[in-house]
Amino acid sequence: MERSRTAFDHWLHKHHFTFRDTRGRNITVQCNLCLPKINILSTARDSTSNLKKHLECHSPCQKRKREHSEMSEPEPEPEPLFLPSKRLKSVVWEYFGYLKDPEGTILVDGYPVCRMCQKKVSAPAGNTSNMMHHLRDNHHKEFAKLNCHSPCQKRKREHSEMSEPEPEPEPLFLPSKRLKSVVWEYFGYLKDPEGTILVDGYPVCRMCQKKVSAPAGNTSNMMHHLRDHHHKEFAKLNCHSPCQKRKREHSEMSEPEPLFLPPKRLKSVVWEYFGYLKDPEGTILVDGYPVCRICQKKVSAPAGNTSNMMHHLRDHHHKEFAKLNRKHSVACRKRIRDAPSSDGPSNYGPSILENQTEESSEAKDAKADPTIYYQTQSRLNALVFNFIVEDVQPISILEQPGFRKLIEALSRGKKVMSRSAFVTRLDVAFDKMKGELKAKLDKVQTLCTTADIWSVQDRSYFGMTCHWLEDNLERKSAALACTRIPISYTCETIIAKIQEIHSSYNIESKVQATVTDNGNNFVKAFKEFSSEDDQEVEDSRFEDLGSILCDGEMGGDFFLSYFLPPHQRSAAQTLNLIASKDLADAVSKGQTGKLHSSAIAKCAAIWHKSHSSVEAAEAMESIAKMTITVPCLNKWSSEYYAVNKLMSLTDSQLNELTEALGVTGFTPDEAAYLTEYTDVFKPVAFALDLLHGEEKCFLGIVIPTLLTLKRKLEEKAANTRLFSKVIENTVEAIDSRFKQVFDSSDARLATATMPQFRLWWLPEDEREALRAQLITEVVQVDQGTEETETNGGSVHEDEFFSYGPGSSGNKNGKREAAEEVWLYLQGTNKDLKCLNEFPGVKKVFIKFNTTLPSSAPVQQLFSNGANAVTPKGNHLSDEHFERVLLLRYNSKITTALE
Repeated sequence: MERSRTAFDHWLHKHHFTFRDTRGRNITVQCNLCLPKINILSTARDSTSNLKKHLECHSPCQKRKREHSEMSEPEPEPEPLFLPSKRLKSVVWEYFGYLKDPEGTILVDGYPVCRMCQKKVSAPAGNTSNMMHHLRDNHHKEFAKLNCHSPCQKRKREHSEMSEPEPEPEPLFLPSKRLKSVVWEYFGYLKDPEGTILVDGYPVCRMCQKKVSAPAGNTSNMMHHLRDHHHKEFAKLNCHSPCQKRKREHSEMSEPEPLFLPPKRLKSVVWEYFGYLKDPEGTILVDGYPVCRICQKKVSAPAGNTSNMMHHLRDHHHKEFAKLNRKHSVACRKRIRDAPSSDGPSNYGPSILENQTEESSEAKDAKADPTIYYQTQSRLNALVFNFIVEDVQPISILEQPGFRKLIEALSRGKKVMSRSAFVTRLDVAFDKMKGELKAKLDKVQTLCTTADIWSVQDRSYFGMTCHWLEDNLERKSAALACTRIPISYTCETIIAKIQEIHSSYNIESKVQATVTDNGNNFVKAFKEFSSEDDQEVEDSRFEDLGSILCDGEMGGDFFLSYFLPPHQRSAAQTLNLIASKDLADAVSKGQTGKLHSSAIAKCAAIWHKSHSSVEAAEAMESIAKMTITVPCLNKWSSEYYAVNKLMSLTDSQLNELTEALGVTGFTPDEAAYLTEYTDVFKPVAFALDLLHGEEKCFLGIVIPTLLTLKRKLEEKAANTRLFSKVIENTVEAIDSRFKQVFDSSDARLATATMPQFRLWWLPEDEREALRAQLITEVVQVDQGTEETETNGGSVHEDEFFSYGPGSSGNKNGKREAAEEVWLYLQGTNKDLKCLNEFPGVKKVFIKFNTTLPSSAPVQQLFSNGANAVTPKGNHLSDEHFERVLLLRYNSKITTALE
């Protein structure tokens, strides 16, 4: 068996079969292509011919394809085929070629496609033998034409025409021994000068003078030579051979005996043309030599092997062989032994297939979903590409043997794309994504960007996202960059990157604000290069660029625009800074500092135990009926919710938990302190969650959130006995750190245009000023819309002047804007959809509320890249790493990923 398995291991199509039984003379295998139908085949230990013919002619999967193609709508034109780039010498390539992938690369996979029947043929290392055999067996006219017009034959004819007439061919002689085969009429041997017949095992064809190998007098190659090169003589030989004559004489004198199928279940449709005789007792003589129903010739078929039967049809009955190839397969087949036997040559074949039912076929096909097995190579490449991009997998996975075997098994032999093919596809997809994104941004009037820097594994990346509001007030987001910067970055690096990214997408004039964290480099960069008009200018003078930039670190070749868009610090991070620093400092320095430290230390011990021990986590789940939440570093709300979850337990549960984990339990004072702590600072945690949103979070929500937080904390201060001083320090920190937001006209207008707040949050004496400012903004956005609509078009004389009734000045003037604002401020509907009734106010809302109060989206972009920045993932260059992240982030708004 080891010898047989080794032989099969070198066969290209071995993955289509599964070994079942290896005992005895033959090997039993199961065809994987026929699943879910169980199709058992038998083949010799050292031969694959039977299995090969099964793949070519008998496979139900292939026949279902042909049946579906004939029953369905006409198929589109076949894809064009292309020749490989290397120089080709064989003329058989006129009938074969390769497909191209979506990138235009010719897929030279060793399986060229026939231009006539679109069937793939194995041609390893450019070997054309199988291609010639395919033409010979399936396209006889083209094969004959190829033989006639091949360069070799043309050269022979030209040589014969140009040269002197060749002498008569030397006479050929038959060997002295008695010959039985009539094929010797067309072959013979030469004589040497002494007159001895040179019987060297290579007889010469009498028609083309070509030598043919015939070892020990075997005539198989001589018959094959006639069949392939001298069709007329081969047909004549078959018709006039003594054996055929005797059979015809016998058939004329007597009726052919009826043939019967063997009792065992038969799966090959070739049995339609063969059968066995019966002895006088009526027993079917299954002797391994079935009889052809057409010519009554016996064919060797040991152990039911049908290879020779197929060869017999191919060589002697071309029409029947072609008909057999074209016949449809039925998924569920009745037992062939139940089919009526044929009485003669006139009743063969179709009777077997006619006994099949359509219901069984449909029921069988309904049990399987073979879609995955019929994916094209290009579709498989797209799926693998999307898998790497969407899950941010390292590109090295394409070269891992296990992954390659998995894909090849699931796709039935198709190959996984190479690294270079992935990179090429990545570049094409990125260019498409960027083009679509720029087209979208060209239609946007106002947008905001968020920027941050991410450092990991001695690398620093500068990330930027952009956000805008659609006309239906739905927020859209896109990633613009995640580019590598030096690890020791400065404010000059930040300025250069922001300017470069904005200009690459042509959005410099559209950015309403750039939201960043509170890092010193960002604050310093925007402070020195911001283009905000509200900065005070005492005098005007020209200064050298180096004296303006930070400490003169840049040389004279640093040419950048001085101006950046308005800077908006992340309100969520600022509030988190207040909670984690100002509030924590006030707690630790107060009278309850020691109590706070001891209580939090015991909480940390519980978190550590449950996180590091499986037994502790299971004890937590069994006692508290919940899982422990481990706080994130530098995120106050995460610690608050972890403490709040512990304090939600009863005293008995808390004591049982500490005993089970082996940590020190809470004293009554510590438990009371933590309970009051979670109750007092609950509004802070809620405000942080509110400001961390993205889709339904606007700049206009910041001021009302802060004002409400201050009010709720002041209400808590009157009822707490431990945190009154802490609350006072926290409120002062809010006023101090958010002073710029409270004084910002953009933030105030953003709040005023939100139906949920309008002007209700303002004191009475300040509402009139903000209402007038809102009217001015409505007039300005209306004028800007008119200029945009008439830009580039001709202006009528009446449209130029704005005097008199019916003029545009009266129509879109300040009076109508004031009326619209008044109606808006008098309304009580808090739904954003009510802005559709006030188009001017809606435009102002979009302008100022496009800005986000948090830089969380760009942090989400970085979290997507955490999987790829590993030692294995570092095989990606910085440019390709950026492209993978941007494609993944922007997959919802572009069609770059199929």
